Amino acid sequence: MRINKRKSIILLILIFSFVIISLPLFLAVLDSNVILKEWGLISILIIGLAILTMIIDFNNKAPRSKEIALIVVLSAMTAALRLPFAFIPNVQPCTFLIICTGVAFGSGAGFMVGIMTPLISNLFLGHGPWTPLQMYSWGIIGGISGLFKFNPEISRWKLGALGIFSGYFYGIIMNIWFWYTFLYPQNLTTFAVAEIQGLYFDTLHAIGNFAFLTILGNRTLKIFHDLKEKFGYRFA
Repeated sequence: MRINKRKSIILLILIFSFVIISLPLFLAVLDSNVILKEWGLISILIIGLAILTMIIDFNNKAPRSKEIALIVVLSAMTAALRLPFAFIPNVQPCTFLIICTGVAFGSGAGFMVGIMTPLISNLFLGHGPWTPLQMYSWGIIGGISGLFKFNPEISRWKLGALGIFSGYFYGIIMNIWFWYTFLYPQNLTTFAVAEIQGLYFDTLHAIGNFAFLTILGNRTLKIFHDLKEKFGYRFA
């Protein structure tokens, strides 16, 4: 029952993602520039609602204080990992730790650490309208990672493939937001420009994820596994 509910929540998040990614493109095909001009605000409202829904759902599961403490510690760690690499375009070691959190502790924990990471790190790197999109994108990555069956000996190549997918998935959400927020006119040509400009950075993100996960993924999962066994962390 819990597994079905968890999958339903992840499916809901993916549906929101599909709406955010696909609808602006559909509107561009229909030349609905009036709506597209306001889509930046509309998307922020949709994303805010999705994040709030997940937080409420996580809270309704009544996590114990030690689970909450673990989320806080892991969020601080992922945020701290992001800061030293800020000068390297889109190499994000925090993504690797968010993925490992989701795989080891489940979708709820992965999502919460994902949304907290930019919220904390952007206190140093700078908040802006991009912060909710980053929270949402990394939250989805953490939630999807939780769908993988936990195994401290999971194939590092499978982890690497998940890292590559996550890099491009994060990128396409951010590229579409950049397109309908900053480029004009909003049409398929300017969308192609946004995607081409972002491809280099998305590829760096994907390669970085692959490297971190294939080299450090199994070791990190082993540490998380030992933590679960020793302290009895349980996420619904």
